[in-house]
This record gives sequence, C-alpha cells and structure tokens, in this order.
Amino acid sequence: MNLYFLRHGEALDGAQYPDHERPLSRFGLEQAGAVGRWFQEHGIRLDHVFCSPLLRARQTVEALQREAGPAPVQTTDSLVSPSDPRSILLELRVLDRENVLLVGHEPHLSKTISLLLGFDDRSRVEMKTCSLAYVATSDGPNPGNGILRWLIPSTSTLK
Repeated sequence: MNLYFLRHGEALDGAQYPDHERPLSRFGLEQAGAVGRWFQEHGIRLDHVFCSPLLRARQTVEALQREAGPAPVQTTDSLVSPSDPRSILLELRVLDRENVLLVGHEPHLSKTISLLLGFDDRSRVEMKTCSLAYVATSDGPNPGNGILRWLIPSTSTLK
C-alpha cells in the first residue's frame, strides 16, 4: 500500500474561529491545489482519501481533488490530533486500495509516520503546513513495516 500523508494547508488565525471551524487561507487553498496538480502531473491516481473532520482538512481535500480528480473520501476521527495513531492503521488494514491519501494535523501525522517506520515515541518526522510524505508498506500498514520514500517539507516547491 502506498500511503501519502498531507498536512492541511495554511489556515486562518485560530483566535477568530473555534479550532474545528478554522478555514484555509487563500494561500492554503493554493497550496492544496498545487498538491493536486502535482499528483496529476506525476500520474498518481488516488484510490481513497481519509480526511480529518476539521474544516481546514476537508477544504484541503476539496481543493486537491479539483486538480487531481475525484477519489472516495472517508472522514475519520482517527486523523484528529488527540487520537492514537494506531487507530488509523486499523482503518487502513481493512482497505484494499493501492494509493491512499491521509489528510490531517500535527503532531498526529508525524507520529503515525514514525510508528510506521518503527521509530519510538521520541522520534518525529516534521510535517509543516501542507507538507507531503510518501510511505510504502509491503505487508500492510503495520508498525515498523513502512519505508519513507520521500518527504516534501513545503508544497510551495511543487511547481
């Protein structure tokens, strides 16, 4: 399974909105669109998308799909930061898809990637706003079974 991890795009200031209702900024929408174009240009067709229920993550998926094309989207609380990263792995194990995108938040995404790579709790992969990482798993999404193929720390470099 090819797992693509995407942190949501830049969001508006949290002081103006409750956290779960923070929308993307104009730049955040542009970031997400750039990721969608990148998937399209590199011939990567997403088979399924898991998305956090928070507004900024949902808007990231919508902007990305306008450029990359549609894929089934499943909203899950397993991508909200307080959840245990093992819970999203359980959801992934029952999914028979090749290319799966996970759109969420920090520090949850970096903890999930670290778990897949077999790192301990002190290790983290830094996922800045709209960073994109690719982890390949040969025998399913299990702890220690992933290989980090690449990490793009800023999608502003995706042109």
